[in-house]
Amino acid sequence: MRHVFRLRAAAALLGGALAALVFTSGAARAQNVLSNPDLDLVSTSSQVLATPTGWTAAASKTISGPFNDGMSSESFANLQQPGGFGLFFKPFQGSATTGDKITASLSQIVSGTPAKTYTMTGWAGAGAGYIGLADPTVASLFKLEFLNSSAAVIGSTTLDLRAAGLGVPNGNPFGYKQFTLSGLSPAGTILVRATAEMDNAYGNPAGGDQAYVVDAFSLAVPEPASATLIVLCGVPMLARRRRA
Repeated sequence: MRHVFRLRAAAALLGGALAALVFTSGAARAQNVLSNPDLDLVSTSSQVLATPTGWTAAASKTISGPFNDGMSSESFANLQQPGGFGLFFKPFQGSATTGDKITASLSQIVSGTPAKTYTMTGWAGAGAGYIGLADPTVASLFKLEFLNSSAAVIGSTTLDLRAAGLGVPNGNPFGYKQFTLSGLSPAGTILVRATAEMDNAYGNPAGGDQAYVVDAFSLAVPEPASATLIVLCGVPMLARRRRA
């Protein structure tokens, strides 16, 4: 009778451990793999004014080519930390009259792994006069790109921010809103690039607040939490009870 009681107690204990396993294995943890994700560290690189450190800032015009004043880090574009910065894209540097429109991007490349779901989040907002809200040929994008060993793009996911609600008033400055996109890395992925972009922009003839701003990014790969040790603690205990 005593053996039966011990066996039942051990089974109950193991059942609790298995229940804990089910609960824990359903959980996930994710780490932001971007450096300087809040864009608060700034320095001068390809642009005449400072841009986020650890990120690549690039701008060009349709006719005149590479351009060095397509974006800048600004305190008025900051979303989170007091004294921090956000990034201000400058659509008004392009011209619809001459056709010399501006494209600008902020990107960061990190190491990647095939067959993983990468999730990018970031905040974006726009002034009421931003031409990207009125002209669908002006693109405001978040992008995830998967690169192989030759740095060639072998897969990508793109989010059209205007279609997703960019600039819709919500009580935040610039209507700042968090956007999310995810993509599965294909075979051959060794790098992942996260990008915020403005394409074919130009100054709004009507004037107004033409800012397009971004801040506070994350790029993460959820991983299952480990619960193996919980079960391993329960199984030997059951074996010992049976031998008693």
